[in-house]
Amino acid sequence: MKLLLSLMLISALRIGAQQAPAPALTIAHPSLQFSFEWLQGAPWQKYTIDVAADGKAHFEGTPHPDETNDTDVFQQDFTVSGANRQKIFALAQKANYFRGDFDSHLKHIAQTGEKTLRYESPQVNGSTTFNWSKDPDIEELTHYFQGVATTIDFGRRLAFQYRFDKLGMNERMKELEDLQASHNVEELAIIAPILRKIADDPNLMNISRESAGRLLRSISQSEAATQTQTAR
Repeated sequence: MKLLLSLMLISALRIGAQQAPAPALTIAHPSLQFSFEWLQGAPWQKYTIDVAADGKAHFEGTPHPDETNDTDVFQQDFTVSGANRQKIFALAQKANYFRGDFDSHLKHIAQTGEKTLRYESPQVNGSTTFNWSKDPDIEELTHYFQGVATTIDFGRRLAFQYRFDKLGMNERMKELEDLQASHNVEELAIIAPILRKIADDPNLMNISRESAGRLLRSISQSEAATQTQTAR
């Protein structure tokens, strides 16, 4: 009897093992990362921007000490616009997913900070670190990510300005519009909330409110253009 019970128990365990579902596999998605580090860097001494294939992104940076004396780590979640998401992943592909040495190695190039581009996916992984690169795809990616970092810095500064120095808002807004005109800021939608607050505040001078309004309209126009391209 004991032998029969033992055989029945072993058989039941084998059936259970066969019927148990296989553990789900964790499938990684492609992602891009840009990091910067330089103690003399301004407005950021160091920062990292991570972008997933669906456009979800995260910024983490340490500001350079300035008029605010703020060196606390700053973090920001945001979503990369559809057009820019397609562009930066296409540029990563053109750059062979950063598998190689892309630094210029020129002796008389000024130090502008250590930059690293990294690509990760289930099929391909690559990274490259450089001060300055002659590769146009690497340079375009660098310009984009630095533009994002500048935009996030301005959001931080505008929030500070709004709370503690509204009289200086005009100068800050003009500076931001000049940077937009020279294509040195990216993803302005990140700072749309503080821009709306400025545009809607009757206690601010009209020139600041109008500037914020123009920037908000440019964000809306850019989003509309992206939707039109997607629909085609």
